Amino acid sequence: MQALTRDWGIMHTNHRSGEGSQLVFVNSLGTDLRMWDAVVAALPTDWACLRMDKRGHGLSETAPPGYGIPELASDVLAAMDQAAMDRAVIVGCSVGGLIAQHIALMAPERVDGLVLSNTASTLGAAEGWHTRIADVREHGMAAMAEGILPRWFGPKMLADNKAFLWHTLLARTCQEGYIATCAAIAGTDISDRLGEITQPTLVLGGKYDLATPPEVIEALAVNLPFACLVMFGDTGHLPAIEAPDAFTEALTQFVERISE
Repeated sequence: MQALTRDWGIMHTNHRSGEGSQLVFVNSLGTDLRMWDAVVAALPTDWACLRMDKRGHGLSETAPPGYGIPELASDVLAAMDQAAMDRAVIVGCSVGGLIAQHIALMAPERVDGLVLSNTASTLGAAEGWHTRIADVREHGMAAMAEGILPRWFGPKMLADNKAFLWHTLLARTCQEGYIATCAAIAGTDISDRLGEITQPTLVLGGKYDLATPPEVIEALAVNLPFACLVMFGDTGHLPAIEAPDAFTEALTQFVERISE
């Protein structure tokens, strides 16, 4: 457990050092760095793994509203600086994948490759995010979490009592931090810049993902110049949680291939 001082407050980071491949993990909306626990534990022990909690998530402080995805990307780059990571493979899920794409555009010299899990160049219509913000303000995080879980997980995970733990995590997420991140997502569309992302990229999706359905994932892979696609057959929006073994296998094979 480490802490990084930013101009908005304290950011919680976790850095496992190593001399092998360098990986940075960026979480989805409403989760914290624990979403990667099973994946990181299964990776080669000499691979460096950097994780962090976004503003207003996990153990990080909540920042004043009004920031966008570029500011969240800058937080990741600052954490890389703290960890003395010059370059890395950036692994991002959902909004974490959107942040990863921004890092590739903002600082391409620091990105060896991208793993974009269940994400897109724009994550739905702005109106939908504004509606969600209004719902959270009116009803609170716990009420909102009830409807989100089926969008997160496939049938197998929903039948497992471990899904309740992630529901609890989401329900306890800082409301203002969640809302500010929703607002950042609503204002983001980099579809016209995908051709500028020239790093090797692994795009991952899930058959039962209702947030970024398979056709959205396939479109992202088609529009990135150097992307390959893996679609998991029994997961929803968070395969790193639902199927960590399959996720780790795909990730490891990709990193080893681009490191040859």
